[in-house]
Amino acid sequence: MTADDDLLDTIEEIRAKRFPELPADLVKEIVLIERGDTENRPEAYKRVGQAIDAYLAKTAAARKPGN
Repeated sequence: MTADDDLLDTIEEIRAKRFPELPADLVKEIVLIERGDTENRPEAYKRVGQAIDAYLAKTAAARKPGN
């Protein structure tokens, strides 16, 4: 197991216990974005925002009548 795997496992434990309403795949995506763009904070910020926006759009579409 790598250090990244340990980090993801730890974050998933915390998410599951304290924030179960947050989707695990979104949290993992954000962590991986943050990990990958440590040298470029503006890019990480932009990509995290895009990930959240995509999740919210998907959630909103699923809530529309008929879905």
